[in-house]
Amino acid sequence: MAWKVPVWLACSYLLGSIPFGLLVSRLVFGQDIRRLGSGNIGATNVLRNFGVRPFIAVTLLDMGKGVAAVAVGRALGLGPGLSLLAGLLSIVGHNWSLYLRFGGGKGIATSGGVIIAAYPWQVTAAVLGAFLVMVLVSRIMSVGSLSAAVAFPAATVLLLRGDLSTYWPHLAVSCLTSLFAFYRHRENIRRLLSGEEPRISLRPKKTGEEAGA
Repeated sequence: MAWKVPVWLACSYLLGSIPFGLLVSRLVFGQDIRRLGSGNIGATNVLRNFGVRPFIAVTLLDMGKGVAAVAVGRALGLGPGLSLLAGLLSIVGHNWSLYLRFGGGKGIATSGGVIIAAYPWQVTAAVLGAFLVMVLVSRIMSVGSLSAAVAFPAATVLLLRGDLSTYWPHLAVSCLTSLFAFYRHRENIRRLLSGEEPRISLRPKKTGEEAGA
């Protein structure tokens, strides 16, 4: 039915808007992640302030938003293009959350969920590989995130270039997602250029005063 399209697209944005990093920090630790570290609600700030387990939980929950937006869209019969649009809206919701007065995170984990749900596994492998290699080499999370943002449209073009007339929505979403990531990381880019971007640590901070992603 026609109502499914606007309803699920709106729901995808609202789903993406759920600030799991903030919810975990408040419900589990009794603190507001927005007042700690960088003030970002994403998994990296959770890692720096609360440790590995909360980081993994928030990462999986944020990824789940992207997976669910695409998967439920397909189950409702929206088709590949509209399901992909639902995934994009979940990223928009995470980055500009209605529940946080249009503040939010940086969309990397939610973007990863959309990639897993909507793109060939080779694209997922390329993006994840770029992220992991650059994080391991640099020990800076934002370097991995920005590398993944570059790898996403590049891998999409290389893999789907033979039939872009069919897969142009995938290319468009990959480019938009990459632009979102760079825009949301603009402060990280500034710190990288000035040599001030902090490196990651597996131990949570005690003071919550470190600036980061």
